Amino acid sequence: MTTRQPFRVELERMREFILRLAAITEHNLENAAKAILGRDMDLAEEVIARDREINRLESEINTMALHLLALSQPVARDLRFIIGGNWIARNIERIGDQAANIAERGILLASRPPLPDADMLGRIAEVSIDMYKTSIEAFRGHDEEKARYVCVSDEEVDELDVLILRKLIDHMIHETPAVERSVHTMIASHCFERVADLAVNISESVVFIDKGENIKHSCQKL
Repeated sequence: MTTRQPFRVELERMREFILRLAAITEHNLENAAKAILGRDMDLAEEVIARDREINRLESEINTMALHLLALSQPVARDLRFIIGGNWIARNIERIGDQAANIAERGILLASRPPLPDADMLGRIAEVSIDMYKTSIEAFRGHDEEKARYVCVSDEEVDELDVLILRKLIDHMIHETPAVERSVHTMIASHCFERVADLAVNISESVVFIDKGENIKHSCQKL
């Protein structure tokens, strides 16, 4: 075995760990959406409990990246993969945090009467989760086109978040007892909006890894 083969094995192992982290987080995010929309406290509690596994995996990936940088002195695309892959893992872990936050709001809302316009929360959940899935598909398949698609999809989520905010403020003005429920729903909506932002971050890293191009801050203009 040549000296580069163990390095290649370690790079592939890091990639596999990132994809495993992505899959676990996707499952948790989908369950968080189901929990809050379906008023399922048990499922919400499962989401919160599984966040520890997401944190552990992200920490392991970070350790792998530091080890590869310290011992292998990578260059060019290999160096970009280690740096960008570590960024991707960090953003996936943050999406896991948002899933746990959504689940926490689900627990608080489960015992309260549902608010009107719940379908809007379902829509922002659907779009943000789709953006996350597409960003991971872009990473898995080295697909720059999908990565750039995610970048331009963020505007819809931002608009939905603002629309939900306005509707809930109006609801609070006209129905004081709904204030607490409305605030929890606003927080959940903003968590989904953050998921979309983090999916954009992942997509930016995909382009960086594959093309060596930094599209941060210009992603939505593409």
